[in-house]
Amino acid sequence: MRGNAALRDPLSLTLEPGTVLGIVGPNGVGKSSLLGAIAQSGVASFGSATFGGEELVSARARRRAALVSLMAQDHGAPGELRVRELVGVGALASRRPDPSRAIDAALMRAGIPHLADRRYGALSGGERQLVQLARVLAQDTPIVVLDEPTSALDLAHQRTVEQIMSGLGARGRIVLAAIHDLSLALNTCTHLLLLDPGGASHSGTPHEVLGPDRVFAAYGVRTTIHTTPQGRRILAADD
Repeated sequence: MRGNAALRDPLSLTLEPGTVLGIVGPNGVGKSSLLGAIAQSGVASFGSATFGGEELVSARARRRAALVSLMAQDHGAPGELRVRELVGVGALASRRPDPSRAIDAALMRAGIPHLADRRYGALSGGERQLVQLARVLAQDTPIVVLDEPTSALDLAHQRTVEQIMSGLGARGRIVLAAIHDLSLALNTCTHLLLLDPGGASHSGTPHEVLGPDRVFAAYGVRTTIHTTPQGRRILAADD
């Protein structure tokens, strides 16, 4: 919770390996707070999070870093660091056996090997976001937490992130992502959790959660889901 605000309803989730869970809802409903509580990033919470019977709250920092990686909204980091050094923080945090190879692979997957020797402070907002994503990939944890991972990215890089999220799920990772782009959520996530302004929550498949009535109740906007000839789904406002 933040600012003494909490969900009205108790929230209980069981996520299997391979789940890509999108957390959606209007601004201010607690998406980032929920992710921060799960990742134990300093957000006060009154529940528990376990993985394989292991309680994340009581796990030592080094052990937790081997289980959970977090890409927060705040992409701050020392500006003098080289990109390769910053991505390496992820590999070192989880004690990857070959950090150099892990860094190279993460930079390649994020599409930014050309940035490896640039200083972080000289990058654009979108480039910083990709560097932070690469840091998470280098950490290679079974639980991956992403807070608005495409907010500063252009169309091509949004597609890259979509493919990375789907790929993580295919490799048996559990991915939790706060997402504002509901079309991205439709095409990428196996499950969604919708938090509405009244404090309630709704979970299920993307089509179940993003039905027009439920979207209207949460956002106050009438919407329709369209499907392109290629099979991609687009959620669009009706007016």
